[in-house]
Amino acid sequence: MRTKNITAVQKINTLLPEVNNKNPKAEICKHCLYVNEPEYSFCTNCGYPLHNIQLIEAYKKRIQQRTNLLFKAENAVLVARIVLYVMASFLSLGLLFIFVQGKQKYIIVTLALLLSGLFFFLAFWSRKNPFTALLTAFIILIAFSAINIFGRLAQSFTTLEGMTGMLICLALLFVVLKGVQGAYRINLIKQELQL
Repeated sequence: MRTKNITAVQKINTLLPEVNNKNPKAEICKHCLYVNEPEYSFCTNCGYPLHNIQLIEAYKKRIQQRTNLLFKAENAVLVARIVLYVMASFLSLGLLFIFVQGKQKYIIVTLALLLSGLFFFLAFWSRKNPFTALLTAFIILIAFSAINIFGRLAQSFTTLEGMTGMLICLALLFVVLKGVQGAYRINLIKQELQL
């Protein structure tokens, strides 16, 4: 029975095409275990140096730098997210305008609650898709800041209240813009590190 199997395998082997192995050695990457051609200096899968020890140290240093940049970018996104939550909380206090006497109190309350919900949603969404959520928040902040500043242009530059409002708008824009930049860097670094 065993001899039948051996002869069957030999017959099958005669039907198979010959494999021409001119260069049987292959270089296996120590980082990702990818099989590379022996003449390559770097892994074609992950970029890890295959032969040179000095390049391996440079590679490790670069990975450490990228990891540090990733940490800083994630912190910038976190700060921007917290600012969005604070803005949402502050705008939810607009509900207190319901007790104020005036013709436009319902419009103010509705607008404040809508903006509160929008900023809360954007802050929550920034956990899953930080770049798009923070970029949307930045655009909304620019639009409302421009409306606020140009709506009362004379007051914006001449009164303390106007100047304070402008400074707060600029500070919020700066923090959210840093978050947008951080989210963009996170995407780039994660692609580079293949995380």
